[in-house]
Amino acid sequence: MFLYTNRNHCAWLLLPLLFTAQTLCAGDVLERRISAHFEQELLKTALTEIARQGGFEWSYNARILDPNRRVTLHADGWTVRETLTVLLGDNYTFKPSGEYLILKKNKKPQQHLSGYLTDPRTGKKIPNATIYDRQTLRSTTTDGNGFYQLPVSPRSEVVISKLDYQDTVLFVTSQTPRFVKLELLPDSVLPGQSSLSLRKQIARNSYALERFFVKTSQRMADLNVQDSLHRRFQISFLPGIGTNHRLSGHVVNDWSVNILAGYSRGNRMAELAGIGNLTRENMTGLQAAGVFNNLRGNATGAQMAGVYNFVGDTMRGFQAAGVVNMAGYGQGVQAAGVLNLVPNGRFAVQAAGVANVADTVTAAQVAGVWNGANVLYGAQVSGVSSHAQRVENGVQVAGVTNSVGSGAMQVQIAGVGNVADTLVGTQVAGLFNYAKRLHGVQIGVVNIARENKGLQLGLLNLSKAGGYLALEGSANDILPANLTFKSGRPGFHIALTAGLKPDSTADRSLWAYGAGVGACARFNRWSGLTFDLLLRHLNEGDHDDRWQEWAQFSLALDLRLAGGLHLGFGPSLNMFASDPEVPQSKALHTRVVRRNVLFEKNYDGWLSGWVGWTAAVRWVF
Repeated sequence: MFLYTNRNHCAWLLLPLLFTAQTLCAGDVLERRISAHFEQELLKTALTEIARQGGFEWSYNARILDPNRRVTLHADGWTVRETLTVLLGDNYTFKPSGEYLILKKNKKPQQHLSGYLTDPRTGKKIPNATIYDRQTLRSTTTDGNGFYQLPVSPRSEVVISKLDYQDTVLFVTSQTPRFVKLELLPDSVLPGQSSLSLRKQIARNSYALERFFVKTSQRMADLNVQDSLHRRFQISFLPGIGTNHRLSGHVVNDWSVNILAGYSRGNRMAELAGIGNLTRENMTGLQAAGVFNNLRGNATGAQMAGVYNFVGDTMRGFQAAGVVNMAGYGQGVQAAGVLNLVPNGRFAVQAAGVANVADTVTAAQVAGVWNGANVLYGAQVSGVSSHAQRVENGVQVAGVTNSVGSGAMQVQIAGVGNVADTLVGTQVAGLFNYAKRLHGVQIGVVNIARENKGLQLGLLNLSKAGGYLALEGSANDILPANLTFKSGRPGFHIALTAGLKPDSTADRSLWAYGAGVGACARFNRWSGLTFDLLLRHLNEGDHDDRWQEWAQFSLALDLRLAGGLHLGFGPSLNMFASDPEVPQSKALHTRVVRRNVLFEKNYDGWLSGWVGWTAAVRWVF
């Protein structure tokens, strides 16, 4: 009994050692962790120590190593892969084979970016994330250990993308280390907000659709089979039921026909489906389906579907769908019945029945409701609203509002309002226009600019810098009491005016209202000249609908008394037009025009003119 207990106790003592040994032997050689410190140590000696700690044997030709090369490295808890990558650089590659690690020297120098992708919240590695170069379109996917390796150039723009995580962009320079550990932040959700962004929702639904069509056994084959096969032609009924059988997810086809739906690794020429196409990686040429196209990688060519097209990576070409088009990054043309969505890239044309969303638009966005772009180089046309974060000489036309965050805007036309950073062209709105810097023309009821170096045409024109705003009370030879509001710039402003000449008999009182334009020229700080051209409708008693129009051009000396208080006086030229066949108008003409300087016979009694005067007290804000 004692002997049995002792053996059992020994067995339990040996179990952790056996388990550790099995784990070390069974695990991926490159993912085993070691701690090694070398200070000017021979490379061969360093490799021997790494192999001893990693529990593997080397397999390499001794001639590929420099026997005199010395290395310095301090690695604490690094993986074998990370240690060798930093130690050997771009000149060597290594590949596990059982308990051996094969070391080879590259024939040509190559520049790669490699490392691990980690979730900063949990510290766990992130598998199956897509990493691609926007410039070359080269892409890779992190393995089960979160490791990636991607060929790059000194000017590469590397994008890291994963569902439920925020996209991250790494700009590669000559100073960027070749081994980079990256952290991918999860999608942040605001308190009380349970929904993801629209792009993430569409991406999630596309992957759910793929899982619905592709059987579990075929997905397992996708994980286990690493080879990429090629077929010139394939035909299938459903994923896994066709000439490529259960390996369809690993076959790149030239020509593909799917009666209902098909599943492939990629397509090079054309793919047609009655319902939908599911593609794991890249497509070139034509992809057309009655319902949907679901592509995880890059698309170069044309995608056409009855309901929606989805490209997980880069779309270069043309997308047309009855409802939705979406691409992670794109260059080309999109046309959809409801929505086009491209968060990254430079799209030439987007046309949708409801909305367009893009990073950069180089030609046109046309939508029935809304357009949105980070950068606009062309035109946005929508039934309701258009918005761009930054614009370079663009055009916006909307039924309600247009807005621009920064950049130079050429033309904005809206039924309600326009908002621009720098306006170098024209803003036209039914209600209001706003520009931080105005170098063009604003036309609207209310025009606002922080810095005014242009022209404002509206009832109310406000500017923080470079503007002119004045309220004046005045008298002239016809109406002794007038109130005029002026707004715009000193060189050109709009005037709104109303005046009255009371009479003891109410139906004999003269009054007028009107509008005009004016300008102010300064001689110095205390004096200048004002020019005003006003057109008024003249009434006697009640409002008259008859033709009784009074035009006045006045030239006045402007004297600044103190602060914003000014005094003005000078002559005026007046013209009055009325119908001589209407007795009331003829009587008003007799009352207003005391001395006509025009020859009435040349104008059939319609037009009269005289020289008058004006005097005003104004406050300039």
